[in-house]
Amino acid sequence: MINFWMGVVGLILMLCVGCNIDGPITDPNNPNDPNGITEPDPNVLIDRKLAELKPLLKVHYFAPLSFELSKDRNSQRLYELARITHSLCVSGKWTTKEEIDNCVCTCAKVNKTNPAIQASLGINFSPWHRKFDPNLPPTDRGPTYWEEIDYFEERALLVKGWVEQSNKEYGSDVKISAILLDCERFHILEGDDLWNEAIRENLDIIHIKAQSIFPGARIEWYGRGIVLGNGWKKTSTWTGKEIKAPLSCSFYTLPEIQGMRETFRRTCELADELGIEDVTPYVALGAGYRRRIVDLHRWYPDWPYDIVYSYLIGAELNIKWYGDKPENYAPYNYAKIVSFNPPPFHPKTPDWARHFIAYVRGATGVKELKDLGYEDE
Repeated sequence: MINFWMGVVGLILMLCVGCNIDGPITDPNNPNDPNGITEPDPNVLIDRKLAELKPLLKVHYFAPLSFELSKDRNSQRLYELARITHSLCVSGKWTTKEEIDNCVCTCAKVNKTNPAIQASLGINFSPWHRKFDPNLPPTDRGPTYWEEIDYFEERALLVKGWVEQSNKEYGSDVKISAILLDCERFHILEGDDLWNEAIRENLDIIHIKAQSIFPGARIEWYGRGIVLGNGWKKTSTWTGKEIKAPLSCSFYTLPEIQGMRETFRRTCELADELGIEDVTPYVALGAGYRRRIVDLHRWYPDWPYDIVYSYLIGAELNIKWYGDKPENYAPYNYAKIVSFNPPPFHPKTPDWARHFIAYVRGATGVKELKDLGYEDE
């Protein structure tokens, strides 16, 4: 009986603050919907196509949402993003109580439909880039070392508390399912054991704090895998002796699909050596490292490559048939989740939505790209 009345109170509070997890969501497809938009606006066309997409078969996380997208809890696009990817992701440094509240509200709306995979939150952090003096070596244990650790713990607990408050208000149970960590502050030095051991300690203390504060969440580290530079090599931002966590690799040159497959294959081989079972690909849609004559390649946030490559990599990373044929493709069954970078619908990557729609169609077996401007010759 107590739980019943708590649920009633939660529903009342939810309505008072403007979050109705039973809807309605504006339907841009329905000209009779008084909340809908009937003008042929490009954004409405995108939202219509998003609404037609099936949910992905794996959870897809991403770099932090823009406030422009997350500020509106009644946004059709935000809802579809959570429904399709099963997540909404924010910055642990910059997020606010309002943004967390909107994301919890949106995920709760999705979860009210009883999806096969519950929508949850991913929290992005960049440890050792905030308080620690950038001029100091990783061996330093002075004031800014402890300030960095305290800052991470303070922000993590704050975000956790905001999520708990929103769940209590709405009678929901939206989880923080992943802590997404990116530390490119330190680089190993060959033959310097003291330096390298300090890097390991710095990364592991953050990992331990994250596990302690978010005991049920995946701890994901970007940049722990194999990369092609002057030959294939392990990335230099970790030692290989850290607490075990999923490895990762960058799918930042999608038109070079054989290179992406080989990157994933070699990172899986490293995972086997370390006794690690998961490898997370970080996928750039509508952006990436484009080949150049002068400096090999450069990051382009707006790279107009053919959307068929986004479609193909969506199929390979998500459809088990490809993962079961590693000799022809790559051992994609290691990829339990996927992460996107750049983040969804970012203004610097204006074609992200079209590539995302192509990616999801590939991932869910929908063989159609003509309406997105692509035709097989």
